[in-house]
Amino acid sequence: MLVVISDLHFEEERTDAIPEGGGLLPVAYSRNLPAKVFRSFINHLAQEAIRNQAHSMDLVFAGDVFDLNRTSLWFRANQINLRPYVNNKDVDGDLEEYIKKIVAQIQVEVEVGRSLGAFRLLAEGKYWDKVEKAFPIPVTLHFIPGNHDRLVNSTPAIRQMVRQSLGLPGADEPFPHFLTFPEEGVVVRHGHEYDRFNFSIDLSPETTIPFQIPDEAYDEPTFGDYATVDIAARIPYLFRRHHGDDRIRKDESLRTIYLRFLEFDDLRPQRAMFNFLVNIPGRDIGPKVVWRAIEPIIYQLLEELQDDPYLSTWLDKLDKEWRLDTIDVVQTALTLRSWRLAGIPLGLAQFISNSIIAGRDDVPPASKLAAKETVIQSADYRFLVAGHTHKPAVELIASDSKGERYYIDTGTWRNRLPATPDYDGFGRLRALTYVVFYGPNEDSGLEQLGRKVSSMNYWNGFTQRWYIKD
Repeated sequence: MLVVISDLHFEEERTDAIPEGGGLLPVAYSRNLPAKVFRSFINHLAQEAIRNQAHSMDLVFAGDVFDLNRTSLWFRANQINLRPYVNNKDVDGDLEEYIKKIVAQIQVEVEVGRSLGAFRLLAEGKYWDKVEKAFPIPVTLHFIPGNHDRLVNSTPAIRQMVRQSLGLPGADEPFPHFLTFPEEGVVVRHGHEYDRFNFSIDLSPETTIPFQIPDEAYDEPTFGDYATVDIAARIPYLFRRHHGDDRIRKDESLRTIYLRFLEFDDLRPQRAMFNFLVNIPGRDIGPKVVWRAIEPIIYQLLEELQDDPYLSTWLDKLDKEWRLDTIDVVQTALTLRSWRLAGIPLGLAQFISNSIIAGRDDVPPASKLAAKETVIQSADYRFLVAGHTHKPAVELIASDSKGERYYIDTGTWRNRLPATPDYDGFGRLRALTYVVFYGPNEDSGLEQLGRKVSSMNYWNGFTQRWYIKD
């Protein structure tokens, strides 16, 4: 029995929470799922193991379990301005200690701590179902780093810390970048290999993708690291610094806008981002009011980013690969510093945002790149399982005399913000996805016909809770 999950994105949230004060409630948003979700998941696996007479279970965490990038700790108590976008081989003592600090802060988030405890208990062959019980079959846990937890593979001390957190076997040897399970015909990757903004090599022009991608490609930082840290995580920090905690607590508009900044990276599709920030349904807060609160934050962000050599290097690189007009919009704005003279009108801000996000439409879907994997083309493996996109999917990527081959996207375990077709309305759902494979000696479905089979079960769902009006 092989189970694969990915993109749990356990995060440090405390530094973004505005505490209560002056008789006013705190302002906080939790991106971490409650531990009961993972306990229920483990309980379900126990029941499935019994029902299908499984012999043993391998549970794979396929990357982005610990989100080292999405935290404002990179801007707080960070006197020497450490940043995570360095090569894994270049992590020095100062950065190692800071990464360990972030991992430790993630672990002490209440729901994260309980969730990790549930996985450590599972690693011991136990689980919680009102009382502690023995898991019905032997369990082995595995971990592959993703792009948001790339740096956990940088030093022995950090790897050991992560192993202890999840209950993983081993000492301090490097984590693998992929796993194979020949009996089930499965290859597992994180999936950022198929995203040129979050992987150091652009594999999209290649006709085939090798089974063994060089380790060095996984060590390099990417533009996605920079965008997450110095844009997505920085904006809420700048908003809070500019408006102040007391003012945000008192002003309903500022409270609402701040919470939107904390959750906007859960939005799908991301091209709806600007509308999500400025259109707040059900509140008497129009786009112009929102933009007046946001505009000075964007000025501050641009002032701090305009001379950043790392950003300049990446923009030059992307200019050769991405839509020319998209990069030109960004580079021209940074060069002219036009916001100092005339500000940024709401319409222009929306145009720039739409242009940047539209540039990502050039990125081929992950399934198209997965179909180029040599192990898929040769039919050595039947399934290529990966996460990263947060878009759960099962797609046929090859079918010929060698049989069917599939790309399976393991989605995410976190909040999901869907948009209406016109991008003017937004909702909130809690997402969870996992895939289970059974080997030929476990699935007894066709034993009566004298044949052995293997099987795959894909589970994808959403949950939602809401208040009932009196």
